[in-house]
Amino acid sequence: MAKAKDPAPEPQQPTTHGRRKSTAGTIDLLVETRRRASDEYARAQRAEKAYRARKNATIARTTLRETKTHFAEGFAHLAMGFKGLAAVTRAVPYLLSERREAWRKKKEAKKRLRAEEMKNRIEEKLARGYADGEDGDGEEKEKEIEEGKKSGSAGMKLMCDFLCFVGVWG
Repeated sequence: MAKAKDPAPEPQQPTTHGRRKSTAGTIDLLVETRRRASDEYARAQRAEKAYRARKNATIARTTLRETKTHFAEGFAHLAMGFKGLAAVTRAVPYLLSERREAWRKKKEAKKRLRAEEMKNRIEEKLARGYADGEDGDGEEKEKEIEEGKKSGSAGMKLMCDFLCFVGVWG
């Protein structure tokens, strides 16, 4: 079935005095809506800033506590370091004397070793001399040493004196 078409809407009749219909209510509504939206946006921005500030402040407080702890430990360790440095400074003479003693012992050991080697060489020479046919008379050897002294073999005499002085040889 056919529906009846609505007749075309009738154009509104202008009001008396020929003025347009007023839109002041619509403008006021738009202005109010815009103002409310602006206030809500500003409130949201303030809330977001406050949230960020709280969040960052919490992080900053934690970091500050940790930093204070680290600095306290650092200063405590620095103080311990200076105390240790003072103790070491006071002990330097003892450290040096210990080193000198170690060097002296090492030097004496080398000296003893050289004297021992020299003694062995001299004994080998003497043994070879006896092996060449000389008899083992100690008096003859002493005469040889005395003759060596007189003949200018001062090096041999010096060697014997040195070995006796060091205590390696008789």
